[in-house]
Amino acid sequence: MPLLKTDFQWKKDQGEWLQGGKCPECDGREVYTRSESPWVLKCGRANRCGWESSIRDLYPEIFDTWSKRFKKTAQNPNAAADAYLTDARGLNLMGMRDAYSQEYFRDEARNVGSATVRFPLPGGSWWERLIDQPGRFDRKAHFAPRRPYKGQAWSRPDVTMEDFANAPSIWFAEGIFNAWALEQAGQRAASTMSSNNYPSEFLKQLRTHIASSDRPHRSPRIVFAFDVGPAGTKGNRDYVKQARKDRWDASAALPMGEDETGKELDWNDLLQLERLTEKHRAEYLWHGQVLLAETAQEKAYLIWEKHRWNSFHFNFGNRTYWCGIDISIVQEKIDEYRRGRTRELKEIDSEEEAKIRMEASREALAVEEIANCAFRVLYRQRDEATDETKFFLNIRYPSGKRPAVKGDFTAAQLRKASNFEDRLFAFGGVWTGNAQQLTRMLQHQTPDLPDVRPLGFTGYCRDAKAYVFGQLAVANGRVFKPNDDDFFQIGKQALKLGTSERLLDIDYDADNLDTSWLADLWTAYGAKGLVCLTFFFGSLFAEQVRAEMKSFPFLEMHGLPGTGKTTLVEFLWKLLGRENYEGFDPAKATPAAMARNLGKVGNLPVVLIEGDRREEASHARKFEWEELKTAYNGRTVRSRGVKNGGMETFEPPFRGAIVIEQNEPVNASRAVLERIMSLGFDMAGWSADTKTSAERLEQWPIERVSGFIVHAAKRENEVMARFRQAFAQYESELLAMPGIRTNRLAKTHGQLLAFLDAMRALLPLTDEQQAATAKFIVEMATERQLAVNSEDPIVSLFWERFDYLEENEDPAALSGHINHHRRHAEGMIAVRLNEMEARCAEKRLALPTHAELIRALKTSKSRRFIEQTAVNSRNDGVPPVRCWVFHDRSRATSTNS
Repeated sequence: MPLLKTDFQWKKDQGEWLQGGKCPECDGREVYTRSESPWVLKCGRANRCGWESSIRDLYPEIFDTWSKRFKKTAQNPNAAADAYLTDARGLNLMGMRDAYSQEYFRDEARNVGSATVRFPLPGGSWWERLIDQPGRFDRKAHFAPRRPYKGQAWSRPDVTMEDFANAPSIWFAEGIFNAWALEQAGQRAASTMSSNNYPSEFLKQLRTHIASSDRPHRSPRIVFAFDVGPAGTKGNRDYVKQARKDRWDASAALPMGEDETGKELDWNDLLQLERLTEKHRAEYLWHGQVLLAETAQEKAYLIWEKHRWNSFHFNFGNRTYWCGIDISIVQEKIDEYRRGRTRELKEIDSEEEAKIRMEASREALAVEEIANCAFRVLYRQRDEATDETKFFLNIRYPSGKRPAVKGDFTAAQLRKASNFEDRLFAFGGVWTGNAQQLTRMLQHQTPDLPDVRPLGFTGYCRDAKAYVFGQLAVANGRVFKPNDDDFFQIGKQALKLGTSERLLDIDYDADNLDTSWLADLWTAYGAKGLVCLTFFFGSLFAEQVRAEMKSFPFLEMHGLPGTGKTTLVEFLWKLLGRENYEGFDPAKATPAAMARNLGKVGNLPVVLIEGDRREEASHARKFEWEELKTAYNGRTVRSRGVKNGGMETFEPPFRGAIVIEQNEPVNASRAVLERIMSLGFDMAGWSADTKTSAERLEQWPIERVSGFIVHAAKRENEVMARFRQAFAQYESELLAMPGIRTNRLAKTHGQLLAFLDAMRALLPLTDEQQAATAKFIVEMATERQLAVNSEDPIVSLFWERFDYLEENEDPAALSGHINHHRRHAEGMIAVRLNEMEARCAEKRLALPTHAELIRALKTSKSRRFIEQTAVNSRNDGVPPVRCWVFHDRSRATSTNS
């Protein structure tokens, strides 16, 4: 397999074995596997590493769509089924060719289908397993409708009832593949097809066959070997009781201990891991024997008998017990036996002494309950940014009383018994054990815990190269669902959202991307709507763009109320899985809230609404557009201290994309304006049709459109390839236009044009729609160049009034100057706004409001704003005054010349 050669870089290929592969766990060169059947790979450093994995776990993507890779032919109509059974399941088809067929299942409601492997069942029913991306369907397997299989059992067609009668034992597995795997390993087996199906008819036929044979006293041992889990363990217990009631010698087998940690493996998994040998099966039978223990005392004895531990913990009935053995009781019994033999002048019988020792040991076991629940440490969650570690425990309660819960514990709460007692009580559990017992339990449960990385934001993580949306994750074109422990296992990485806030609610259908809303978007908003859609789409790849180009632009949507901005933004949010949300007002947010809103997403938009309304807010609540300059390059916008006693600060990078939605366009410095692509909304072109289309967009249910974000993320590689190719062309074309003279404007609008091209990988845009939108983006860039070069009308009027007042002053006077700065000859201007307003009022000269002047003067281009500070006034008798200070380069130049 080429993937194996690329990923493991084998040093030796010696016939039957591949050796010297690079271990993904310890980086050693000791991974080995069989060359012809590489079902399992192992690291040879058994003591230091012990890494082991099946080929199916390593490369699940190649075990997903079989009928496309293996086409059905007239010579082999079961081509995909054969490949699935041999390559994905590791099963030998010899003697089994007539036991199955390749069929097809179609879900008419969702209009999706899959090839299946179908097995006929006794009694006229059948069972089939979907083999083409089964994750798309509600169930991975189906039975024939209205054809009961109750009481029946499936077995290989080459195994007769006489074979079953002659077997020392018959293992009843839950699934057909598991029974097949057991047979392949040398254990006679059959499948009940479900943990809810007791094979009564099969056992009746077996008993009838034995009774009518020439050896009617044969009685194979019946072993129920259902999967690990609540349903399987209950089935094992119930059916062993039923079989014994039916006068069968019955027992159970489990692939692992009921209380053990780690991945739950079935018999098919164990076959591929080469752990179904006779020695292994003896271990599984012991696990089954422990499962069937009737009392805590009996279970304790079975564990002690095998391991001979002096003390240990165990679970029984979802309660935790501690068992210790009183050696003095055992020794007293042995001494009494030996004294009796001495008095009788008899030699000590070693076998009899051993029997007495075992009986005494059973009596000497002291079992006590130390918790009224059973708990297991699932994983460790480590947040490097905040230096916080949590441990997540699964807590189970006695059957039928309460459902299991998962809870987080700090290291201090686990290491100190009193803290643990308090924390466990918060989940309804009572701990009565001591510190030593707790430590021993944790030593047993924590050596191989997975380390899960909590993300403090929703969306794309650049380090992990994965999108984590909450209930779904996407990486390298694959969609992942959280495992049973509520985190995503993506290759070697374990990820989860580190916040309880779930921003997105996504309804994803892998085979259906509804784009019928595109017509309404075009009718209602035309090219402007597609520009906004393109930016929201491009924001899903902002981190990838910044990694390559060091920046990602901002989008501004401005216009009078009622022009449709809110309707458009709320619909675009629905495409990303967020309903009833528009954005947040930075002027109403505290600095901490602002930092959190900017940092809570990755590769998602951050929409700032009406940020220009509160110019007279207090300094602590005031928002300045200049603060966003670092967000353009993905650097931190706000930082905060870390509570760890040191001097560290937490400075998360900005991972999202800025959208500014407000009534008035942003008025800021040239540096900020160049980062913003501006889009004006008005009522021009509105009609009854546009109104109807906009209303339909409002009514689109999020369930039908929210899958857009997952489909886009899945196409990450294709989208970025298209983007790179298109951007180079568009940037050079924009720079060649006479109306665009700023590199940054060419770059930002070139990125938008490139994403418009790339979006066609997902949406069926017509050539006319793309051409009209591209033309509109070029116009946006040209208009932005004019806006960047021009002075704000408020600023122009201010300086016009200032120059008029200054021209009518006596330059030789010692007081009364509107410019307070002493270094007037160097082009420095210091002006008091209140004084300026008062003088204009005296002369009846119109002037913008105080709030408008505060907002606009910082953007002054002809006379650059420097600071607000106290200056020593050039006017005699005037103390230092607080002024707005500017630098007028033209004045300085003319004076010096």
